[in-house]
Amino acid sequence: MFFGVSVLGRTVSLPLSRAVGAPLPWLRGVTGKLARQNAMRNPKRTAASASALMIGVGLVSFITILAASTTASVNSTIDRSFAGDIVIDSGAGLSGGVDPGLARQLNKLPQVAAATGVDIGAAEIFGRVEQVSAVEPAAAGKIFNVSPLRGSIGALGRTAIAVYSGVAAAHHLRLGSTVPVLFKDTGWQRLRVALIYGDAIAAPAPRYFLGAPAFDANFAIRFDSQVFVKKAPAVTTATALAAVRKVATRYSGTEVMDQNAYKQSRAKPVRQELMLVYALLALAILIALLGIGNTLALSIFERRRELGVMRAVGMTRRQLRATIRWESVIIAVQGTLLGLLIGVFFGWALVLAMKDQGLTVFSLPVLSMVIVVALAAVAGVAAAILPSRRAAKLNIIQAIVSE
Repeated sequence: MFFGVSVLGRTVSLPLSRAVGAPLPWLRGVTGKLARQNAMRNPKRTAASASALMIGVGLVSFITILAASTTASVNSTIDRSFAGDIVIDSGAGLSGGVDPGLARQLNKLPQVAAATGVDIGAAEIFGRVEQVSAVEPAAAGKIFNVSPLRGSIGALGRTAIAVYSGVAAAHHLRLGSTVPVLFKDTGWQRLRVALIYGDAIAAPAPRYFLGAPAFDANFAIRFDSQVFVKKAPAVTTATALAAVRKVATRYSGTEVMDQNAYKQSRAKPVRQELMLVYALLALAILIALLGIGNTLALSIFERRRELGVMRAVGMTRRQLRATIRWESVIIAVQGTLLGLLIGVFFGWALVLAMKDQGLTVFSLPVLSMVIVVALAAVAGVAAAILPSRRAAKLNIIQAIVSE
């Protein structure tokens, strides 16, 4: 795609330069008019100069849209599927957790309507090692909405399993079918399908999950990775948070969050990865700006006589510098607009392609896109500083007589 747009850039460069530079004659007078004409004079060179910046901006836009869409999808999933109000994170990730007694104590509080821990383990199902989770069936039905198609969470007993609808269709499973599961501690077990659910993203585990009785029967060690809490109807969130924190402080390493804080914690890894990608892409954009500066320097060398004539007929050094700077801005903005177009397209296509993996919301960060365009214009000015100074220092007589 980048290669194709670069090749076709010379075709769109002329009308794009004309459109981008249209306000300049009105805003900057003669210098703006000359900058626009210079950018339009050689569309091939203008397109080549803008192509490197187009690639950098396209990647930045794509990653920004991906991050915004991921965050929006996470928030949408939480709003849709999590009917609770408070989340307690053990801080142990997939390698441990907090004592299941915490959830039992929370269920005794008058400020809490329901609380369930989520246990995480691994088992072999249909020849694949799968992540399986477990919840308290009675409490989970009040906290999670997994879009049950057949069966219910409350039916997850000691020999039952919940299966995602896509998996059930692939293996021809129905309510009451048996699933062979290999556990590390108890070996092969045949579990009955008690729930087929339609929302893999909202579920405690994407493909399979168990009730606490089945998990306790087949895993020797049990820890709650997270505890989800729904407050009592007549209790404020602040009151429930205070009561939950009082109990959770007895368990080291736990973090108590309301819904907003939970959303931010889920989006934090995305933001961290985004910063790393931005740092790498900044190098690509720096190289692109150096390319624009080199192109302008070459253009100035080729137009020495022309520049000398303009200086001879009255153009000041300041006007010459401004003309070159605005030409650079036109090139930079042109590359930025093409990059934005590509980035938005690929961002939309990726969200569409990954809908089944949980990327359900396409979010276009308009403010970020505007900032990218503004920074590209500023970068265009910066790229033209050295070439414009060099042009302004040309000896008029030598420039006119040069071949």
